[in-house]
Amino acid sequence: MTGEDRKINEEALKRRKKPSKVHHRVHVYENLCKGCGICVAVCPTGTLQLVNNKYSVYGVVAKVDAEEYCIGCKTCEMRCPDFAIRIDEEETNE
Repeated sequence: MTGEDRKINEEALKRRKKPSKVHHRVHVYENLCKGCGICVAVCPTGTLQLVNNKYSVYGVVAKVDAEEYCIGCKTCEMRCPDFAIRIDEEETNE
């Protein structure tokens, strides 16, 4: 993981506030992910992080780090150039 990847992760962690009331299931298809970091950078809640992955051609992939923070805005899903992310709403956390 590069220094820029670490910086993207740090910025994402700063955006975490409190868990969402509605649980959203975040799916990252690692076989499609090229680890560009767009999803991590645009997520308003810091749900995703970049991690090293020795099986990836690119050496790094996006991973769900804190699914409970996902608010279901689908910004990551819409911005992913490789269609490697899907968000599903499941149930209310109350």
